[in-house]
Amino acid sequence: MDSLKKELEEELKLNTEDIRSHAWYHGQLQREGAEELLQRDGDFLVRDSLSCSGDYVLSCRWKEQPMHFKIIRIVLRPKQGYSRERFQFENDQFDNIPALVRFHVGGRRPISQASGAIIFHPITRSLPLRVISERQAAKSRVEKNKRRSFSSTHMETLQVSNNLLRSGSQPANLETVGRPSLQSAQSDSNLRPAVLPSCASQDSGPAPMSQMYRTGSDPLISPGSAPSPRPSGGSALRGSDGQLHPRAPPKPLRVSMLFPTTPRIEVDPASFYDELVPQIPVSMLPKGHTARLRAEEKWSSRARITETSFSFLESQRDEERGRTQDRTWYKREQPMLEEGSGGTDGDRDWTFERPQTETMSCFRLDAFRSLLLPDNNRPLEQSVLHALKELFTRTDATATALHLLSVDCQVARVTGVTTEQKRIMGVDSGLELITLPHGSQLRKDLLERHHLIVLGIAVDVLGCTGSVNQRASVLHKVILLAQALRDTAHDLYAFSAIMKALELPQVVRLEMTWRVLRRNHTESAVMFEKNLKPFMKSLNEGDDSMMSGPIALPHIVPVLKLMEGEDVVENSESGCQILYNILQSSRKTAINADQCQQHAHTLLSVGWEPIPELLEAFRTEFALRLFWGQSGAEAPKKERYEKFEKILTVLSNKLEPNQTSEL
Repeated sequence: MDSLKKELEEELKLNTEDIRSHAWYHGQLQREGAEELLQRDGDFLVRDSLSCSGDYVLSCRWKEQPMHFKIIRIVLRPKQGYSRERFQFENDQFDNIPALVRFHVGGRRPISQASGAIIFHPITRSLPLRVISERQAAKSRVEKNKRRSFSSTHMETLQVSNNLLRSGSQPANLETVGRPSLQSAQSDSNLRPAVLPSCASQDSGPAPMSQMYRTGSDPLISPGSAPSPRPSGGSALRGSDGQLHPRAPPKPLRVSMLFPTTPRIEVDPASFYDELVPQIPVSMLPKGHTARLRAEEKWSSRARITETSFSFLESQRDEERGRTQDRTWYKREQPMLEEGSGGTDGDRDWTFERPQTETMSCFRLDAFRSLLLPDNNRPLEQSVLHALKELFTRTDATATALHLLSVDCQVARVTGVTTEQKRIMGVDSGLELITLPHGSQLRKDLLERHHLIVLGIAVDVLGCTGSVNQRASVLHKVILLAQALRDTAHDLYAFSAIMKALELPQVVRLEMTWRVLRRNHTESAVMFEKNLKPFMKSLNEGDDSMMSGPIALPHIVPVLKLMEGEDVVENSESGCQILYNILQSSRKTAINADQCQQHAHTLLSVGWEPIPELLEAFRTEFALRLFWGQSGAEAPKKERYEKFEKILTVLSNKLEPNQTSEL
């Protein structure tokens, strides 16, 4: 066992771009074995495709059903003797499979629009790939021997009467000279069932036995053609008939009595996998609504025809010239529509669909299943808080910020937006929906999540009952997280929540803690006072002059409060200017929503390994149950927050009852 463990550790130490270095890769695991490992929705693993060598399959479980998606491999040949491989499901392409998996796990992007399957919990292997391969090979040999034994036992009962022998003293028909006898031809070594196409899946179990078998040098007889009728038993050839017969008599058929009438079924390898319909790249979309729909329809039909092999994407030129060629193809194939002409059949078919007003929160406590919380948990259980403390201690600030960004983008509908959600919203992103009248429910959900992040940070600081030095260290880590959210994850929504938590009265009054922070972590204290606080002040006033570079999730809290009727500015001349700045900032957010989506996808697709427990710790449903328990999480919001405010005050007074205390 030690040698196997060491071998597994050596595999996992390989380069992260190597698929073997990831524990969710199970090598030559068969379909049945994969389905046994997938127990709940969100579970996933990657394995080799046993139907087409060199390809990979993602197996997952969604809506209580196992699903298998062949990962599309695109081979680009920009010049002679050089090729590149890209991997994708339906939309985004990646240089390697680990990057593809990180993108879909971190961003909670559905594998396909049709299924809506989302993966977030990897099933890790406990054995090296070599052992998995050997066990699968041994299992295949056992199954093959069983099938062979079953076939030979029943073939011994096959009765074939040969009525084509010549009578009298004449020699046997010349066609039988030099051929093996009928009895020897029935041995196992001469029975070869017809083989399915090269991509016949081994995942689906043994191929059905063919009803036709070759004997010796006999050609394979097509099951679709009717066999020639054999002469009746009383029509044996006479000696003088040999030279006068117009053609050689038909050869005896070797037909399995197991399936005497069932024809062989040709199996399409693509039927073993759930369907993927790749979307046309945005750069290749033509102008005009009708032309775009026709282009997408033709792209999808071509993708289905190729059975996800995508050989039509291979090019002899560089990628940019290849894209130009594809755009030229679309211009040639699609009808030219003059802008503003209107009146075409396609335009008349298009109708506006009214968006729906959502009335229920997106947070589903009844459907939430936790990895960390026990059933019927009580508020602020010590065992759970201890587990969270160890989890955050093991994770650095950058990784924590990316996990928080991943969950924030899911709630704000920046990533993982399904086609059904877009249809209901009437827009493509939640950043656009929050500025519209029917986006009230999303605004309320985002405000509640923002407040829960604030409470979570406050509990992290005030719940540290150790020494003042330990409490200052926690405060230092929170400041580093705020910096990572601003500078690395570019999540200003969560950044503003952490800054608000650090300015709560219960945290500000901890003078001893802040004093030790300035002494032991001077750099963090200076950055908080001189850098982060002024930046937060400018964001609250709608001034984005201090922001530089792309943003994944903007500071949307002021417009959320404004749209929900909360007073966010004072009634003065400066207040009017702040109000104008907030409205302008929200307008820019809606206009640049697609850029925020692209940047969030980029951040969540490379450079980090999602931790399922940490992703759960940042979910809103988890915070609701952690703070108020399973029974109190569904209480009215106002009542819940008033009680928790008192709890924070009690914790703060207990930590530093006398502000003049010495160290």
